Amino acid sequence: MPEINSSVDLPQVALPQAPPITLDIGVPVIEIPHFNPMDMEPEVEPQPVKPARSKPADPPPAAKPPPVKLPKKEPPAATKPEPKEQPPVEPKPLTQRIVEAIPTIPQAVNTAGTSAIAVSAALATPILLKAIRPLMKKVLKKLQKALGKKVKVESVYERRKFQRSLRR
Repeated sequence: MPEINSSVDLPQVALPQAPPITLDIGVPVIEIPHFNPMDMEPEVEPQPVKPARSKPADPPPAAKPPPVKLPKKEPPAATKPEPKEQPPVEPKPLTQRIVEAIPTIPQAVNTAGTSAIAVSAALATPILLKAIRPLMKKVLKKLQKALGKKVKVESVYERRKFQRSLRR
């Protein structure tokens, strides 16, 4: 076995060969540099609490402003109106309450008409968009031509796509 030449410098190791240990009654303890446990025993005796100072005697009162005379308001002479006795309310029979809860004919017609218009508008939206979009395209092209702007020439793919959208 070849011998290692001790004169060759070996690189220094980043880790120490042994951790820092202190002996505390023969038991190894690793030193933690930033750990300082709270000491519960007071080192200094607290200072005795001094009683509060008594306030000095009141200074002589300042000159009082002259009293202001305010006009006295008399309470209104009107008395509260006495509540009128209301006749006792008799409970209505069930049939009468049901009849009163049913909406009138104009109310029912108004509600039905509003809901019918809303439903038809919601269902017709996709159809209207398909009908209006091509018309708007044509109108815009004609306007651009009339104003003298150069109209973009559509490719074959775009023309086919447009024609297929009309078939649906």
